[in-house]
Order: sequence, then C-alpha cells, then structure tokens
Amino acid sequence: MLATLFDLADPVSPIRPDTQGERVYERFQAEPDILAIAVVDEEGRPVGMVERNAFFVAMAAHYGRALYALRPISLLMSRSPLVVEGGVTVADFCGQALADRASELLQGFIVTNGGRYAGVGSALSLLQATSEANRRHAEQMTQIADTLGRAEAQAQAALSAKSQFLAVMSHEIRTPLNGVLAIADILERKLAQPELAPYIHTIQDSGQTLLRLLTDALDLSRAEAGRLDLNEEPFHLAGLLDDVASLWTARADAKGVGLAFSYEGLEGQWALGDAVRIKQILNNLISNALKFTERGGVEVSLTCVRQDMLLDVEGQVRDTGSGVPADRLAQIFQPFSQTEAGVREGGAGLGLSICQQLVEQMGGEIEARRNAGPGSTFVFRIPLYDVPASEPSPAPGPAETVADRQNIRVLIADDNATNRLVACTLCEMFGAEAHAVEDGQAAVEAAAAGGFDLILMDIKMPRLDGVAATRHIRTEGGPAAGVPIIALTANADPWDAAAYMAQGMDAVVEKPIKAERLYETMRRLLDAAAEEPVRSVA
Repeated sequence: MLATLFDLADPVSPIRPDTQGERVYERFQAEPDILAIAVVDEEGRPVGMVERNAFFVAMAAHYGRALYALRPISLLMSRSPLVVEGGVTVADFCGQALADRASELLQGFIVTNGGRYAGVGSALSLLQATSEANRRHAEQMTQIADTLGRAEAQAQAALSAKSQFLAVMSHEIRTPLNGVLAIADILERKLAQPELAPYIHTIQDSGQTLLRLLTDALDLSRAEAGRLDLNEEPFHLAGLLDDVASLWTARADAKGVGLAFSYEGLEGQWALGDAVRIKQILNNLISNALKFTERGGVEVSLTCVRQDMLLDVEGQVRDTGSGVPADRLAQIFQPFSQTEAGVREGGAGLGLSICQQLVEQMGGEIEARRNAGPGSTFVFRIPLYDVPASEPSPAPGPAETVADRQNIRVLIADDNATNRLVACTLCEMFGAEAHAVEDGQAAVEAAAAGGFDLILMDIKMPRLDGVAATRHIRTEGGPAAGVPIIALTANADPWDAAAYMAQGMDAVVEKPIKAERLYETMRRLLDAAAEEPVRSVA
C-alpha cells in the first residue's frame, strides 16, 4: 500500500490566532522535537503555521521578544503554508510540491482531514519516507529481475529516477536552507545577548543535520550511478585528525561522553588523497558512535605506516555504546539498514553505506566488529601516496576585509529575496558595497553600466539564467567583460561547477553559503583580477 500523508503527520496540538507569542515561545522550549505548529480557527481549519526556526529568528531580532511576546501569534505566523489533504500519497505530494512550491518544503506543511486540521509534516519526514519507498521499489525490481531476466534495465531505470529526484530535492531544499544557515551564522557573529546563543546554535545544528542528510543521500545516488568523484591533493595527516577533533569534542562534552583522539606515525607526514572525503568517513563514524553511546566514551585513532612511496593508513572508531548485533554485521553497510537502536535514535541509515562507498573507491576496505565488552569498533584501511611536506598558506587576519586595499563594489544577482539579503549582508561584513538585482537580464544591464569589481551570480533565475547572463557579459565587451563572476548555486555536483566555469564564470560557491568560503574566493579573484586580460566566450 502506498504511504499517505496521514502516515507522516505528527498530531501536534494546534493553537489559535490570538495565542500570545510568549506562550508559543514556552511551547517550543518545552517541546524541542516540534518543528512547526499549526494555527487554526474555531472550526479547526488551518489559517497559518508557525515554523520553529523562523519564529526563533524573529524573537531573536532586535527587540523581537518585546515586540511579539504579548501580541497574537497571527503577526508572526505564515499565512499561506502548504496545506494538503492527508489521503494524498507521499509520491503525489512530492511531485506536486516540487513543481509548485518546492522552496516552502523546508518550513513544513499542514495535513488536513476533510478540511480540518489533522497534523503537521516536515521535509525530513518526506525524505525518509521517499527513501524507504525507494528501498521497497529496489527490492521489487530485484524480484522482477530474478523471474524475468530484466534486472539490469529495470535497476538502471530505478537508479536514474532516484538520482534525478534526489538531485532536484537537494537543490530545492538547499536554496531555503542557505537562508536559514547563513542568517543564523550572521546572527551568531552579531549576537549581543549571550542567553540567545543556544537558540542560534539549535538553528545551526538542525540545519547542518539536514544538510548532512541531503549530502549523504546525494552521495549515495552518485555512487550508485558511478559518479562519485575524488579530488586528490596533498594534506597533513595529523592535521586532518585535529580538524575532526575540533568539530566533535564540544558535542561529546555536551553529552557527557568521553572522546579521545590519537595519531600514530610521523608528525610531519603528508599524503596525496581526498582529505575532505576522509574527514567525511571519520565524521560519519564518530557521529554514529556518539549517537549510540550513553556511558563510557569513544576512541578515534589514525595510524600511518610507510611502505616505500605508499602509505598504509588505518582509521578506527571504537565506542562503548549499544553495539551492532552479530547477525547484523554483514548488512550494516547496506543503504537504509539500521539496527533496532538505530531506528529508535532516528536517521535514514545512509552514513555507513556512504563510508563503504568512499573507502572502496579509494581502493580500501571497511569492517565492523563487536567489542569484547560493550560497543562496536569500525575499522577502515586505505592506501595513499607519500608526498613531501608542505607549508600551509597563512590565514588572513580576522580584522582584514576585502576592501582593505580598494573600494570594492559587488553586483549580486538572485531571484530569491532571502538569498539577496544573505549575500548583501556578507558583502557588507567583508567591507564591500553591494548592489542587488532580481534576475539575469537585470544583471547584464547593471554590469553594462559599469563600476563593479565583482559579480555574485545565481544560476536559476527568471528572464535570463545565470549562465546565459554570464555569456552576455563576457561577449558584449566593455569593462564588465573582465569582471570576475562567482556562481552562487545549490547545484552541488562537481560536473555542474565545471560547466559553469567553462561558460565564463571564475569560481563556484555552494549554497548554503559559508562566510569563510565566500570571503576567500572573493579575495582570491580580486587579487588576480588586475593581472587577468579581458576574456570572451564564443
């Protein structure tokens, strides 16, 4: 039977439009798992919705608590949320929502029964449901293949459909997620009230969790399609472990669980490999270990042994948690495969599968073991090439801005108002003057007028998209033809980035935008702009 929205709806008690903001604030604090609350009239019909992150951002704004605490929630609620009858199947709803109101999925939606409120749903629950539907679909395809001999063609069709769906879902969720995470980052940097910091961190942690889930789902789709690329560059092995430790130590302390890191090998050892992907493996394993460990601790080790020009690198993550049952060890790396404890803790069951895909693509192997005592140990081994030691480039001073040496004017083109606000605010924080337009045609016209040192260009825009706008700017000549252009895009695939660069763009920065990444890219292009000749694209 196809899953319907009734299966996903969380029957969270609704509120009335005249409910005071302070009561809603207390409700969200008392019930931290609630992502959204429906607002209904006297007959129980939805008239709006209050989304947790948007509500806390409004309350955290300047005088936000004073303005809204004693006023009706109707001032802060979304007046046109996604509302859908519960009998609609998940598949039909996803298709309709992605086509009509994809950017609103992140805020959640209201499920009704005969027009009256029945519950609320979230983008995460949809993603989990569609992932489960894809798993069941794959099983059905295997059964058909066993009997009819059409396994290869049917499996490829299923993978293509899943890959396309996940790519679209990733893009559409990343766009509003850019606003959530970037605004939270800006608020954290400007925060004057320390007591509000936990709420900002909640927004950031929740957004990063959703982003990791999207990344894992998209990586799994890429791996199944044979398109999971590795980017090999020299990196410092011990430094890699330090980076991972800095990410997880505070989280382990907050949970009251021990977390220890150790490195065995030459301190100055450098290797050639994909450091980002190796961190992703360690991060997924550590995240799992901390999730299932309530007492004791987690031990993380990295060992490197030189064999001529090759390095045998072994990573271990050992925990004292609930452990993996012996009968599940062989299946634990399969997509969507979870233990009973994993089901209780939540998650889509993708992290370990991504780890296996990455390790095997690097020419290595990964395994899970039961400890003699409590918990499990995950071990991976990968071969890397030995490279001479390198010195990292010095980081810029914290007070330095992109405008320290010149008055920088930046043109921002994006059809999403939140994304324009984020980009303008970041540019102003960097010391640059920002001017924003809403589509590619307006960007071409503004660039032709001159006076800009840098252009930040969204890809998907009305009238003229970012790629077409870039080609116009490059081919029309004049001073704008040589202005550096940075693509700001939710399209996360590396081949997309390569295509944008081939069309005349100078760099690509993914959404959700990280301030440090955008800052470094802007600095690099501005430093090189004076030395580059004016270019054109045929």
